[in-house]
Amino acid sequence: MAAPILGPDSVDEAARLLREGGLVAFPTDTVYGVAAMADTTLHSAALQAFKGGRREPFSLHLPDVDAALASAGPLRELERYAVTTLGPAGVTVIVAHGPSRAGIGLRIVQHEVGSRFLALAGAAVVATSANLHGQPPLTVPEQIAELPGLKAVLSAGVLPERSASSVVRMLPAGIEVLRVGAVSLAALGERLTRSIEFVCLGNLNRSAFAKGLMGAMQQYLASQAQNFVPAYATSSSGLIGNPKGRSPAAMQAVAADYHVDLSAHVPSRFEPGRDFDIRVAMGADIWEDLPDGHHWSVSDPMGGPASGYEAMATQVRAHFEALLARTAVVREADAALEAGFEKLFSPAQGEQP
Repeated sequence: MAAPILGPDSVDEAARLLREGGLVAFPTDTVYGVAAMADTTLHSAALQAFKGGRREPFSLHLPDVDAALASAGPLRELERYAVTTLGPAGVTVIVAHGPSRAGIGLRIVQHEVGSRFLALAGAAVVATSANLHGQPPLTVPEQIAELPGLKAVLSAGVLPERSASSVVRMLPAGIEVLRVGAVSLAALGERLTRSIEFVCLGNLNRSAFAKGLMGAMQQYLASQAQNFVPAYATSSSGLIGNPKGRSPAAMQAVAADYHVDLSAHVPSRFEPGRDFDIRVAMGADIWEDLPDGHHWSVSDPMGGPASGYEAMATQVRAHFEALLARTAVVREADAALEAGFEKLFSPAQGEQP
């Protein structure tokens, strides 16, 4: 027996059926989805049965950015930026959740009817596309109503044929694109990648190391993940940067412990008029020169003992923790990727794996 089809004026009724445990099809800004109330593990046995019994992760579907941020728990800067920027654009963003860093997908629905439906659910909702496993998503409400197990179809009419959402998961300094859908790979890069400039006094130590570390991190992630999109296009400079200068041997040695090569680094002078999405002032000695930048407390080791360079590098790495994302674990191999990343970019950890 076909499920009843409810019009846009029956959103309250559709939400009631959902809250009572039913599976309800609803419109999104890409394709129709099938929603269920999430259990305590952010899963649904009923939705799993609807998809043929295969255990698969279901994304949280949310009515707006604020709901997505609240559902995700504490987020780092890059994670928050990705959810806020990519989420409303037809992208499912998988972020790390809990101590295990297990990936949880966040899908922000922009369709007016679908968004109101999700807001009325009053709790976490998981969803999947409206189709049987292995079949293309359906766009016609009358066809969706014939799918087994549905309590109702919240109809917004026949949706145009569109790709499902693109799916990305967070990595420390970028994203891995798991599915190219509504948003192309190039468009994801245009939306996500921001220019960042690290600024210190001479561009020999602090900012040079920060730029090198970010570049090395992104290069490693690109070698390990398919369809990697970097989060940052990096630059560095110094208020009195002199291109004839070179990073001290002590700095180069410490940088090498983090697999950063500063032997060919050429200092650049800071140019106030240049436009960057993010500027980071690397120490209190230059905060006044960049009043609107990110202010990091990093000591200047220039002319001091080797221990000062080691302390400086440790401070930079600590600041990176707040800036970067956590690895969203979606496969068994992701634990090894995370371990390799930590081994490479933590101090005195030996050779590259």
